[in-house]
Amino acid sequence: MRRILLVWLGCVAIASPAFAQADGPYYRPSVVVQLTVSNLGKAIEWYEQVLGFKTVERRDDLKFAHVETNVPGLQLGLGEGGALKGTGAVVINFSVVDVAAARTLLESRGVVFGGPTQVIPGKVALAAFKDPDGNQLRLAGPPPKK
Repeated sequence: MRRILLVWLGCVAIASPAFAQADGPYYRPSVVVQLTVSNLGKAIEWYEQVLGFKTVERRDDLKFAHVETNVPGLQLGLGEGGALKGTGAVVINFSVVDVAAARTLLESRGVVFGGPTQVIPGKVALAAFKDPDGNQLRLAGPPPKK
């Protein structure tokens, strides 16, 4: 079965082959979401130690690193400085099995969330936070059972 990894409004989802374009372009099952950071070393440390991701390539000459997440095919590209500046409008949602448990763990590692977990009944629970450079991130998972 062929799968395509899509990024849509900061959400990552696996699409069925029915959504693939018959005439291409043909996308590989991977995506790199690039984030601008103020200090590459500190950003790598935060993404590894706080979120538990792994750096798979670091290029100090380019001030850039690829950080692998535990989502198959999803990497973060961390680039220090540069001309690209975000507007803060992009949000990366990391899908988790249990938002409350993941939030508790990240809070124990010093992550400060931007308010209570938002629950859309029957749909999703969302807990928003930022990385040290202000990039907007969220935990997303099933809503709590009553």
